[in-house]
Amino acid sequence: MTVTPREKVKVGIIGAGPGGLAAAINFLRIPFVDLSVFDQATELREVGAGISINENTWRHLRLLGAADKIEQYTKRGDSSKIDGEHRNGLTGELLSRRFQSADPNAPPRSRIERYKLQRALLSQIPEDLIQLSKKVTRIQDTTQGVTVTFTDGSTAGPFDLVIGADGIRSVVRQHAFPDHRLSYTGKVAYRVIIPAEKVAHVKNIPSGSTFWHTTKTHVYTDPLDNGLFEIATRAIESEEHGNKVSWGQKVPKSQVVHHYDGYCETIRQIIAAPDEWLEFAMFGGPRLESVIHNDRIALLGDASHPLSGAFGSGAAFAFEDALILARAIEYTYARNQTIGEALKLYDEIRSPHYKGLYSVLNGHADTAREVAAISPALSENELIAESLSRNFKSSNDWIYKYDVTKVWDERIKEEETKHNLAGMSSESSGKKEPATATVPHVAVSA
Repeated sequence: MTVTPREKVKVGIIGAGPGGLAAAINFLRIPFVDLSVFDQATELREVGAGISINENTWRHLRLLGAADKIEQYTKRGDSSKIDGEHRNGLTGELLSRRFQSADPNAPPRSRIERYKLQRALLSQIPEDLIQLSKKVTRIQDTTQGVTVTFTDGSTAGPFDLVIGADGIRSVVRQHAFPDHRLSYTGKVAYRVIIPAEKVAHVKNIPSGSTFWHTTKTHVYTDPLDNGLFEIATRAIESEEHGNKVSWGQKVPKSQVVHHYDGYCETIRQIIAAPDEWLEFAMFGGPRLESVIHNDRIALLGDASHPLSGAFGSGAAFAFEDALILARAIEYTYARNQTIGEALKLYDEIRSPHYKGLYSVLNGHADTAREVAAISPALSENELIAESLSRNFKSSNDWIYKYDVTKVWDERIKEEETKHNLAGMSSESSGKKEPATATVPHVAVSA
């Protein structure tokens, strides 16, 4: 079906996490879109601990109009303030350190509680837009569009476009790609934010965000600016245990502390400080060759790239998805093209980026195998240092500085060049190309 300028495009977003909210903000700015948003939660609340706000996250918060809501929680540092460290978790030895930028115009690299990001995004959305208690049980593709059925027996649609922003356990992805399977990674994450005073007695706590490494697990610590202290960990747990874990369930200290008995004294004392933790079973899956289905479904955020929390930049990836999907819909609509052509454009821009991210993870896995195979065998401390050293040689800064707006502009120049060449070819053969509308961009806030 070709969408004409007189028709509304019916869009349904499944999921109201950071990615779904970003998509909603972008699509609300498109006048020809009739938008619906659904979430299975009975109330919107962020489960987790902290979230990193790095360079590309800031870029999109500005575009989404939510940066001011986050800026109030940040403090710009100078070149003397430690930004981050990597340490040997067994000995506490410093392996690498970086400092914050001294550029007063550079966006600060921040770490805040997840609920603050959620509130910032929700401030840009009408209060009654999101329909709660809407857990999807069935998705149907029909000639009229995509219809969604919920556990309460209600249905929604048909939609011209359904956006799956429903997380790593995406029901939309399962419908679109039934052969794709997630698997338990063998690890759980234990996370918590506590008052900084609870670790005030612990000596040698670094002043910046720090990863404490062993060969199989790690601990992350970060003194937040507002009198709080964040701890995020990985621990090995059985598959039986992992499959029983609900997302963000509360667990007592006794379930956590024994995993870190081999760590240095600083970490053992830090881990012993909280009385209660949140537990998350870590699942992941292979890369999808495509993140679109049947010309009417697009995956976004964790639903499109089940990376199991790798890179700590999932919100930014989802924001990038949301922007490009909205711009693709707007661009093709102005050219009187189909939704399918918009999704193809979205897929061709985003899928290669995810291929690059998976390549980094594969490279880390290759490094781990290579280091483990060194003969004579390295000690555990040597393994930690050698693995980090090799991984540091391949800088991943491009992930956090990636500007998808420039990628979009370059792709559209290519599209316009092809269109103009096609028009010249038609004129030379005596045929005229149909007129096309002026191509707008999604409105953005400075």
